[in-house]
Amino acid sequence: MKKELLTNLYNEIKILKDELVANSINSDNKNPSIQNLRAYTYLRSKDITTLQEKLTNFGLSSLGRSQSCILSAINQDLIIVSALLGVDTKELESHDNFLSFKESQRIMEEKATVFGKLDSDLITKVMVTLPSEAKDSPSLIRELIATDTSVLRINTAHDDPIAWGKMAQTIQEENKLQNKETKIYVDLAGPKNRTGKIIKNTYPFKIGSKEGEKVEITSKILENTLTKRESKDGKSIASLVVEDGFYEEAFKHQDKIFIQDVERGKKQSFKLIVEEGKLFAIIDKKVLILPTTIVKLKTKRETLKSKLHNFIAQTEIIRLFREDSIIITPNEIDGYSNYNYEGTVYSAIINCSNKEIFNYVKIGDNIFIDDGKIGCKIVKLLPIGLECNVFLAKEQGTTLKEEKGINFPDTDLVIDAITPTDKKIFANIVEYADILGISFAQSDKDIKELQDMLKEINKESIAIVPKIETKLALKNLPKILEQLLQGDKFALMIARGDLAIEVGFDNLPYVQEEIFNICEAAHVPVIYATQILEGKMKNNLPSRAEVIDAANAQRADCVMLNKGPFVVDTIVSIKNILKTVHGIFHKNKQLLSNCKLWESN
Repeated sequence: MKKELLTNLYNEIKILKDELVANSINSDNKNPSIQNLRAYTYLRSKDITTLQEKLTNFGLSSLGRSQSCILSAINQDLIIVSALLGVDTKELESHDNFLSFKESQRIMEEKATVFGKLDSDLITKVMVTLPSEAKDSPSLIRELIATDTSVLRINTAHDDPIAWGKMAQTIQEENKLQNKETKIYVDLAGPKNRTGKIIKNTYPFKIGSKEGEKVEITSKILENTLTKRESKDGKSIASLVVEDGFYEEAFKHQDKIFIQDVERGKKQSFKLIVEEGKLFAIIDKKVLILPTTIVKLKTKRETLKSKLHNFIAQTEIIRLFREDSIIITPNEIDGYSNYNYEGTVYSAIINCSNKEIFNYVKIGDNIFIDDGKIGCKIVKLLPIGLECNVFLAKEQGTTLKEEKGINFPDTDLVIDAITPTDKKIFANIVEYADILGISFAQSDKDIKELQDMLKEINKESIAIVPKIETKLALKNLPKILEQLLQGDKFALMIARGDLAIEVGFDNLPYVQEEIFNICEAAHVPVIYATQILEGKMKNNLPSRAEVIDAANAQRADCVMLNKGPFVVDTIVSIKNILKTVHGIFHKNKQLLSNCKLWESN
């Protein structure tokens, strides 16, 4: 009975092995990583869970952790079963063209050096995104490099070439001073699907009281104050910012200032005084100050007038609720609430920065804004844009903000990842970039285009990193990986923010695990990104869930941290977490070292 089971098992393994060989080793490509990738993708096109159970029952490799050398693992199982059956194994053992586990590990370690030299204490490298202020703050970059941050990321979706150049120059200078080799990662912005600007409004404010409020009169050239500021004793003092010449005459004459009282419909006069070198008006009546308010000062020679300059334009607050209707438009207009279009009043209108998407969307498609905080469905295609019904928002409403990402998970956006803007800045950034990230890479064509651009200027030593953040990218992932493997330096980023919206938050754990597995099969290094230890970064207090999430980053070759006030503390934390987890795991392989957790004292 046992021999019969072994014979059946042998036949199953043999058939599977022959199919994998036909689809990988016997192909036109001799790159061992591409061969292994093809073998793995073919294997995953089948359901071998029953075979895995049989292999486990005989104490053989179930292939669940053999992504990096799948043919070698299957062949080894076949050798063992053959030996148990008494079958000659010489032919099987002669398959030295199969990529061995040892060689696959060597390849993976070599490719991972794209993020820096190998470090046995910290296998997973740490990348940090530089904030805009880093261009004027060498001390921040100096501190990050001093903490052994392996990669510093410059995001071209923000700032400008001058700012990026300053950041890169500081990194290069600090590398020399500290004898470090911190890599410079430059993210191409790609086709930005973002909300446009929202209209700015100025709002009236009141000053004065029956007791006589002391209101400071100041000059535009001296300071552009807010309507209120704190005095030395902690009390709030209102301020009126006037024209420079008006201020000089008022300070000189110290007589009266006249303000048009809108509510009473008449001009009011108020006494001017000087205290400690500052000019004040004693406002003994409540006065409503508007953006159109004019203040006057009468001298013996003339009457001077001045507008007020401390009206701060504030972004209009647009709060959306479930069942609201909004318009998303390609037109270059500032968004605002209560938009009237052909007699219908919509809760808001907002611009989308990427005009191309309007050629692909259709009625019924879902759209998510601001990392999924707002969800809406297209119900009508209008000449002005898309009429959408909001189905996802907080009970108390969610604020629609400008410059926030827009996702189209139901729409196949066949849009080039490298935009004309990316190409315009390309010649500049390749002078200092060690790694180039491709935002919204969706096909092997996107990878090849950048490879060709680098080849044309002899910059093929720059590594390429596609960011996987759409359903289409997932669908094309094997082709994307094969195209990467045509080059020498590369990696892949799991951009979990947009990806979670595209595939659904519930599916993200499964999807990211599958990406880890196929990248291991292709020997392509992985960057684990988006909101890693976000609570620690912003408030210096991570949640338990964030710590567990950070531990999962050990599967990756590099973990990307975003920007925040506690960046250095967060780097220390992530290193400690990774160092501990690396003691019991390496990629998807559990290391069964001596566990002392429950050892008696």
